[in-house]
Amino acid sequence: MDNKPKRKRVLITGCSSGFGLLTAVEAAKADYDCIATMRNIAKADYLRSALEQANVTATIDRLDVTDTEAVRTIAAKYAHVDILVNNAGILIMGSAMNITEDEMRKIFETNYFGAVALTRAVAEQMIETGAGLIINVASLAGIIGHPFNSVYAASKHALIGFSRSIRLELKPFNINVVSVEPGYHKTEIIRANANLSDNFYDSQSPMFEYNRGFLKLMLDEIVPRAADAVAVAKKIVEIIEVEKPKPHYIIGKDARLLTIARWLGLTSFIEKMMYKYLIKSTRRENKRAQAKKEARKKS
Repeated sequence: MDNKPKRKRVLITGCSSGFGLLTAVEAAKADYDCIATMRNIAKADYLRSALEQANVTATIDRLDVTDTEAVRTIAAKYAHVDILVNNAGILIMGSAMNITEDEMRKIFETNYFGAVALTRAVAEQMIETGAGLIINVASLAGIIGHPFNSVYAASKHALIGFSRSIRLELKPFNINVVSVEPGYHKTEIIRANANLSDNFYDSQSPMFEYNRGFLKLMLDEIVPRAADAVAVAKKIVEIIEVEKPKPHYIIGKDARLLTIARWLGLTSFIEKMMYKYLIKSTRRENKRAQAKKEARKKS
C-alpha cells in the first residue's frame, strides 16, 4: 500500500512567459502537481523547454481567462485545485486620453474579471475541501499608480482590493488569499508583450510627444534596471509553502522603496522626480525626431 502523501495541485494562469512560466517551473521543481495554463497554446514551447532544462514536468493546457465557459471547464477538469495563482495579465501602454474604451475593457477583462471568475470557480472546490490558497499577482502600479499605464494600474488596484476583501470572506473555510505586488522585473509584459494603444502615435493628440517620451524613458531607463523575474517566482512558491502567509507581499527593491516613501508622505516628491524624467525624455525624443526629419529633407 502506497502511503506517500498526495502532491498538492497548483493551477497557474499566464504561463507562456514571465512570472507565470517561471512560477510553473519553480512549482514543478518543488514537486507540486503543476497545471500551467496560457491563452495561446502555440507559445507553449518556451515553457516546455524551461521545464526540460529543469528536468521537471507540468501539465500544460489552454485557458483564456476572459472566456467564462473556458474558466468553468478548466476548474472542473482539474478539480480539486489546492493552490490557485492568478497571474494572467496584459498591458496596453498609452495616455488615458488616447487609450480606447475597447482597450480599457480588454485590460480589465484579463487583469481583473478573468482573475475574479477563476477565483470564484476554484474557491467553490476549496470550500468543499475546507482548505486552499489563492495568490493574485497584482503590481506595485496598483498601489502607487503608473503614468501612461493608468488603466493597467487601475485593473491591478481593483485586483488588490478584491484580494483583501475576499480574504476575510473565505477565512471561515480555511482559505488564504494573498496579493503579490511586484515592482519592475524583466518580463515580457514590459518588453515584447507590451502593447501600445492604437492611438499611441496619433500626432494630432496633445499627448503624442509625452507618449513617445515615456516609451523612450521605459526602454532606456526603466527596463534595463528591472530586477530578475525569477525572484518573484521563487517568492510565490515560498508563499505556497508558508503555513500562514501574509495578506500581501511587496516584491523588489524599487517596490519596497517607493512603498516606504509613500508611507513617509513623499508621494509629491516622487511625482516631481518622475515628471522631471518624463519631460527630459520627451525633449530628447523631440530633438531626435526633428533631427531625423531634417536628415530626410537633405537626402
